[in-house]
Amino acid sequence: MKVMIIAPYIYDENLIEFTKNKTGFGIMVRNIAKSVGELEDVVLLTRVITRGKKEKNFKILSHTWREFFSNAKLKDWIRGLSTLFSKGVTLKDRARHVFYEVDGGYLRHQIQLEKPDIVHIHGIGTITLSYIRICEEMKVRYAVTLHGLIGLNESVSAPAYEKRIEREFLIKAEKNNIPTSVISSGMRVRIEKNYLLKKANNITVILNGVRACRVNRFNNIKEAANLTEEMFQEYYSKCLKQKDLYPKLCDIYDYLKSTKEKGKKILFFVGNISKNKNQTQAIEIVKKFDNILLVLWGRELDNGEVRNKILKYGLQRNVILGGFNDQMSNFWELCDINLFLSLNDGFGLPIVEGYMHGVPCVTFSDLDATQDLYCPEAMLRIEDRSIEVSTNTLKLALNKNWNSEEITEVSKLFSIDIMSQKYVNWYKDIMMQPKS
Repeated sequence: MKVMIIAPYIYDENLIEFTKNKTGFGIMVRNIAKSVGELEDVVLLTRVITRGKKEKNFKILSHTWREFFSNAKLKDWIRGLSTLFSKGVTLKDRARHVFYEVDGGYLRHQIQLEKPDIVHIHGIGTITLSYIRICEEMKVRYAVTLHGLIGLNESVSAPAYEKRIEREFLIKAEKNNIPTSVISSGMRVRIEKNYLLKKANNITVILNGVRACRVNRFNNIKEAANLTEEMFQEYYSKCLKQKDLYPKLCDIYDYLKSTKEKGKKILFFVGNISKNKNQTQAIEIVKKFDNILLVLWGRELDNGEVRNKILKYGLQRNVILGGFNDQMSNFWELCDINLFLSLNDGFGLPIVEGYMHGVPCVTFSDLDATQDLYCPEAMLRIEDRSIEVSTNTLKLALNKNWNSEEITEVSKLFSIDIMSQKYVNWYKDIMMQPKS
C-alpha cells in the first residue's frame, strides 16, 4: 500500500528548510511518516520549498518554485487570486492563501506521479483546505488527522475564520463519512459535544506514540565551559536580559547535574512558551517552593512575558529558560517531576516522553488526553486549576516514592510501533469502504 502523508510542515534538524517550525506537531508528523514507512510505502509532501530527500523509510517529495509554477493551472490561479478579496483577513494572510490555492496544482501533479492508494492529511485550516479539494476533485481516498482543536480553545490564538473552517469541516466530515482521526479520547468527546451534538461514527482515536531514544551523555562534550554554579548564574542572568538568548545546552546539563547532586528537586516543563502552554502558572507555583528548580524547554512565543516574570520575581535560581532542546533524551535522567500545565492540549507528548525515561507527571485532570495517559503509577492529576490546588498536588508528587521502572513500563503502552500499526490498520479499513 502506498501512503501519501501531507502536512503544512515537519521538523527535521538535518534539513535546514525544516528547522524553522520547532513544534511538537512538526516532530510528530515526521515520526508518523518514519514509523508508518517501516510498514508501508510512504511519501511525504509539505508546503515547504525543498529539493526533497530519500530517507531510510520514506521519501520527502521535492517542492520547488519551478514545480509550483509549472504545475499550476488557470483554475488554481483563479481560485488563488479570488482569496485576495476575502474580508477580515490581513494582507499577509491573503498572500499565503493565494499560495495555498495555487499550490493545489503541485499536489495534483504529485498524485498523478506517485499514484498513492490513500492520502493522509494532517491538520485542518486554510493551509490544508486545497489538499482536501484536490483529493475530492481527483476522487482519491483521503483521511484527515487533527492534532488539536483551535476552535474550542480560547487560549489558542487563531483568526475566527480558521476556527470556523475547523467547525465546518468536522460537521461536513461526519455528514459525508470522511475518515477522521484525533490523537486523544478527550478531543473526540469535545467534538461530539460542541460541534456535532451526537456521536461521530467517522472519528477514530489514535494516540501519539514515542520511540525509545539512545542517550548520549553530555559529560564529555568539549564545548562545556565547566562553569561553577555562581559562574553559571552570572552567565544565565545575562542571557535573561537579552531576547531569545539561552545558555548552551551542555552548560545547562552540567548545572542541573550539580544542582541535583546537592539535593534540589528538578522539574521540567516542555513546550513552546505561550498563553496556551501556561508556563506563567508554573512560575506562580514555583514561587511557593524553596528547594526546586524548574526548567522551561521551548521557544518563546509570548513576547517575553515569562522571561520578564522571572526577572521581576527574582527567580533566576529557581527557573531556567532553556530554549528549544532537540536533545531532550539526554536530560530526562536529571528530572524528578514532569510538569504539564497546558490550558488545552490535544495529547501532551512530553508526558509520554517523560514516562519513557521513568519520570512521573503532574498535570490537569481535564486535559483531552489525561484519561488516555493516566496511570496511578506514573501521574498525579490536578483536580482544580487554581494555584493552591496545583501547588498542593505538586507537593504530593515531590514527596511520593515513585518507581521509575514501573513508569517506564507504562510508557510501553504508548510506543510508536503501536501507533504506526493502528494507522496502517485504519488505512486498510478505509480502503475497504466504497469510494464516495
